[in-house]
Amino acid sequence: MVRILPSALVVLVLIQVAIVVRQTSGKNLVRKKREWILPPKPLKENKDYTKEVSIAKIRSDFQQGKNIEYYLEGPGANQKPFNVFVVNHENGDVRVTKILDREEIDTYVMKGIAKYPNGLEVETPIELRIKVEDENDNDPVFPDMSPVGVYELSPTGTFVTQVNATDADEPGNKNSKLAYTLISQNPSHDMFRIDKKGVITVKNSNLDREKCAQYSLMIQAKDLDGADGGRTATGIITINVLDVNDNLPTLEKQQYDGSIDENTHNVEVMRLKSNDLDLEGTENWEAVYEIVKGNEAGYFSIVTDPKTNEGILMLDKPVDYETVKDLDLGIIVKNKAPPFDPSAVSNGAGVGFGDQTGGASGASGASGASGASGASGASGASGASGATGPGGATGPGGATGSGGATGSGGATGPGGATGPGGASGGSTGTSGGPGSIKYTSYPVKITVKNKPEGPGFDPQVKSVPISEGLDPSNLKKPITTYTAIDKDTGKPAKNVRYLKGPDPGNWLSIDPETAEITLTKMPDRESPYLINGTYYANVLCISEDLPGKTATGTIAIQVGDTNDNCPTLTTNSKVICLPEDSFIVTAEDKDSFPNGPPFHFVIVAEKNPRRLEGGTSQRLCNHCEGSE
Repeated sequence: MVRILPSALVVLVLIQVAIVVRQTSGKNLVRKKREWILPPKPLKENKDYTKEVSIAKIRSDFQQGKNIEYYLEGPGANQKPFNVFVVNHENGDVRVTKILDREEIDTYVMKGIAKYPNGLEVETPIELRIKVEDENDNDPVFPDMSPVGVYELSPTGTFVTQVNATDADEPGNKNSKLAYTLISQNPSHDMFRIDKKGVITVKNSNLDREKCAQYSLMIQAKDLDGADGGRTATGIITINVLDVNDNLPTLEKQQYDGSIDENTHNVEVMRLKSNDLDLEGTENWEAVYEIVKGNEAGYFSIVTDPKTNEGILMLDKPVDYETVKDLDLGIIVKNKAPPFDPSAVSNGAGVGFGDQTGGASGASGASGASGASGASGASGASGASGATGPGGATGPGGATGSGGATGSGGATGPGGATGPGGASGGSTGTSGGPGSIKYTSYPVKITVKNKPEGPGFDPQVKSVPISEGLDPSNLKKPITTYTAIDKDTGKPAKNVRYLKGPDPGNWLSIDPETAEITLTKMPDRESPYLINGTYYANVLCISEDLPGKTATGTIAIQVGDTNDNCPTLTTNSKVICLPEDSFIVTAEDKDSFPNGPPFHFVIVAEKNPRRLEGGTSQRLCNHCEGSE
């Protein structure tokens, strides 16, 4: 029986591996499990090795005295990218056919295979790993940077944003390590600075949106960590200066004069226009008007026109010229947003303001080679973060390269503190708390114009007592005179005429000139037109001028009762059937007390009439008597 010795497949990986093997004594090789293994040496990218006879060699122990062929399999050999490396099938010399680029694939992992001519493998394939060494051959690249914002009057050191460029060279070495510098800022007010890591902060706390609302910064990124000889790139980022309520609104005039007609209301008196340097259309600019003096009676109100931002002074209640001839108001104007309070902002780095977004997500790492251990993706850069709001979100790291190692994470955008606080203004013209704001009170003088008011009745309801037992001879005599007065003078009205208004029982007549009122019929206390013993009718007074003015008064005739109605039985007969021995007799009277109930009942059919005292009814029986 022929015993077959275990085989070994030798891999020799070197820039000039073949030469070294030929010049090295076999005694210096390390024999390990029937394989010769020499430490691999990387190939540099961008260097031409295509003229080398071999850059590595594979060999099997079965080569002696046998016909063996050598092959390469894997990415870079018989897989994409095809034939970057080829092997001499007879002697196992491995050659490279093109100049390598680490940014395409940084490590090639292939298998060296020895086969018999019939295609059977001689022994187990051996791994051939070729690493491409990085060279600083890529410039940094800035992404498109969206504008960011920072509030005006932000303290020195306030975080604005962090910029991040990318470099396609190998992550983790100096070829891809970037340092940032500020090349220029426009306008050149020297308001911002940048550190080596790309963090932009406020340098000068005098940022004023009303003077300059936008800055453009040119940033340089340099690899080799900023050392001489590093490759560079520049990018532009725009910083918008955001508005705070640092300007109090003012009115166009120092004082105002207006007039109103007496006895009018729900009318516009005047409009007050305000000026404000803060950003138009925001709550820092929108005006709020308040009446802080002279409106104790509640005659006026003031609202803001949402379209023009003007204050509209309205007359809500009528004013009587005879009572009030002039009114002196005091009006202040504020903003919808509270005033900016510098004491609410603490100085120092890391202070941000308002509702700015956090850092944008990092860009994905460049895709690595799809080998058994593919190349690691280039580092993913975080997007430029916006000015942070409360606890600004951090920019996530770059995504892992396809089939490769994880790209280095993008820098996180530091979180910022909340925006500046504001002092709330009080209605009296000063805001509360330390550092309170004093608002200017603008005087507004309102003159009340007198208007002819026409006639009026005083009192509005006139009571006239009268008895229903009136002597008919006095029927045509006036029971009262109800003249109107001139509301402007308080004297009896002139050039007027009087008419009778609603008179439900047609009891009255009025003299159109003198306003003397007489009765047209005898008053009746039992009339259905009375309400609780009082008869009501209206009197009209109409002025003769044009347009005529009308006043209405009410006559209330209180009718006194007399005993002018006899009581009557509610039934004139009653039939009873034996053995019943009693029944109830009931009476009524239209007069009221004391001319009405209680009644006295008398039985007149008997020889000896009985007088019965009672209320409104009486029970009669053979053996009893009593009232109910």
